[in-house]
Amino acid sequence: MKNPLLLPLLLLPVFLPACAFLEAAGDVEIPADSIPHAQFLLKWPDVDKLVGGTLTKAGSGQMPSSFPTSLQDGSLAHVQGMMTIDGECKRAYDQPAMDDPKLPLRNLHVDVINCGIVGRCTEACKDEYGEPFRGVRLWARVQFNLVSAATAAKITETMKGQNNPEMIAQIRLRFSKLAFIQNFTDPATGKTSVEDIEPLFSGYELGVGTAYPPGDPTAVNDDTPIVKQRYLSQISPETPQRFELDPTSDFSLKLRTAIVTGEQVWIAVYQRIDVPEQNLYGVRMNGGGVDLDFQPEIVISFVKTVTGAL
Repeated sequence: MKNPLLLPLLLLPVFLPACAFLEAAGDVEIPADSIPHAQFLLKWPDVDKLVGGTLTKAGSGQMPSSFPTSLQDGSLAHVQGMMTIDGECKRAYDQPAMDDPKLPLRNLHVDVINCGIVGRCTEACKDEYGEPFRGVRLWARVQFNLVSAATAAKITETMKGQNNPEMIAQIRLRFSKLAFIQNFTDPATGKTSVEDIEPLFSGYELGVGTAYPPGDPTAVNDDTPIVKQRYLSQISPETPQRFELDPTSDFSLKLRTAIVTGEQVWIAVYQRIDVPEQNLYGVRMNGGGVDLDFQPEIVISFVKTVTGAL
């Protein structure tokens, strides 16, 4: 043969599709009915519980008579006012157990951060560019049972005795709903409807991290962002959106190792919301919350176990 490279070059297109097919065929997704489907309304904490101490002062005559004794219908502007009176940067709320015990959730924690006074809470009141933010920040974390006992058994069966974390090809969250709602009662008609308040936000981020015990002083922040505000308008039941967890993040590497052990896995799902000063009166905590509907997806690849033999 005059050209000894001709045969390998002719055979190259034959082998490439075969390798691509092998990789596609080697990916196995854990059935969705084996992984908990997260569908719930994550309500904001009761305002009176959050700032009740300040309201008690009002009732004892230590506050101006014009102050209300309840903030059930109050806005974030009222909450910020109460926190400013007490000289506080942050108030926290904890709920170890959910109202619905069937939900795969536990240990809800909410921080309300007062960014209303220049020079106060400076480290907690910077935007993503390091500039001062003025308004109120709502930071919420809740622990989610990503891998239940049933899912762990299914993963062990699917992996056929393998426990290489690199076999977890993808971890995704498929959102069909991610909305921020509150009740609105029309003063003219008395009818109550649900309104979307996402346009009142100036910043939003949803992500995941390690689920540490509440108050653990050794907790390491490995939060990994997934959904930014610019994607919220694209999510709907008719147009669900998939978001892959960054496979190179520290949390992703730890999560893959935990999944292949065949045990239950809890993760923290966090949300960070910025409401600027001019929109505080439009956001009420009572009767409001985050309406979520997402399906975790775990894809296992067997290519990792046969690559060395190709």
